[in-house]
Amino acid sequence: MKKIILTVGLIASIFLSGCGYKEGVVTATQKSYLYFTGNTNDTVVSVDGGKKFNIKTGANNQYAVKPGKHLVEVYKDNRLIIKREVFISDGISKEIEVK
Repeated sequence: MKKIILTVGLIASIFLSGCGYKEGVVTATQKSYLYFTGNTNDTVVSVDGGKKFNIKTGANNQYAVKPGKHLVEVYKDNRLIIKREVFISDGISKEIEVK
């Protein structure tokens, strides 16, 4: 009888030790945004020397980047028209005006 009680107690303690309270902090992924205004017809952009991509105008067309310092290069008709280094904080949107 003692062996059964000891076995049941051991199994219960192993089972209950796995049900502990887990504590932690959950944070959202850090993102910042770039958006472009002005005349963006035939315009492509490169961020940090990456692949060039077409853009759309307005604050509703935002492009996600990591927070921090970025080199933004804007090309129109294969000519560099804007070369700007920007610092963007977490959760902030930065406007780049194309003329």
